[in-house]
Amino acid sequence: MSEATTPPGLAAGGRFTGWHPTPVRYVVCDVDGTLIGPAELATDAVAAAVRRAMAAGIRVGYATGRMRDGVAALQAQLGADGPHVLHNGAEVRVDGTTIATWSLTPDQVDHLLEIARGHDDVYLEVYGTSGFHVSSWDERARPHWELLRTEPLSVLRRAADLGDTPVPKATFTTFTAAARHWLDAALADVDAELGTAGSPRTPGLVFTNVNQPGATKGAAVQRAAEHLGVPLSEVAAVGDAANDRSMLERVGTAVAMGQAPPEIHAAAHLVTGPVDQDGLALVLDTLVGAAQPLPGT
Repeated sequence: MSEATTPPGLAAGGRFTGWHPTPVRYVVCDVDGTLIGPAELATDAVAAAVRRAMAAGIRVGYATGRMRDGVAALQAQLGADGPHVLHNGAEVRVDGTTIATWSLTPDQVDHLLEIARGHDDVYLEVYGTSGFHVSSWDERARPHWELLRTEPLSVLRRAADLGDTPVPKATFTTFTAAARHWLDAALADVDAELGTAGSPRTPGLVFTNVNQPGATKGAAVQRAAEHLGVPLSEVAAVGDAANDRSMLERVGTAVAMGQAPPEIHAAAHLVTGPVDQDGLALVLDTLVGAAQPLPGT
């Protein structure tokens, strides 16, 4: 990847002409729609490609809207060395330690709860460092609870009921297209970072993550790279949804999944195959071909 030519099997994204191929030492992968499709875990092909990348000295992390518990099974499968980005950018972890976090304030949480109660087809999850509370017990969200492998801790009436628990993220779930439009309008004046995504494992549900201003996947990936001592020019990111755009825009090699919408293809240097064709495995093996290990790996 020393010249700006399209690697075999990959296509040019909207920013291809501005791409300066550089050996990658850290790659960050979105989870739902990138590392995994409709199954709970990565395919054998993707898992093997992750192992090959780490064996070549590339650090492999994931960037997800999920909490720690929501990626526990995937981490057990992959053994990815990270750093990892959780809560849509509100927490960065490596070697079992949190190295950066951003939290919503009680006033912000109360305002989000008020919004959630304004529409029957909208509900809110409020996350702590582990586990989450909800604005209402809505069985339509059960597929998401199953994805996270846990049920809500309680129905939350006000932020004060959380005590001193930090809130890295809150997530709205909408069950209808009309509710999504209503929520977009309700959040238009909210001072927060918003990121919308879905999951192949929860068709019909759309999630809007709400983080403290400045807490994005992109900012978190930058913090992770600083921790490793790796310039962003030597970082790659792979994603498929609107909440991945911030990290695609910051790294030296940005890759969109094949099934990603046109605006995500436009934000990427390269486009790989879709998740159901193991597009991530192709990206990782391409990066291995130009690997530049971190010192000591």
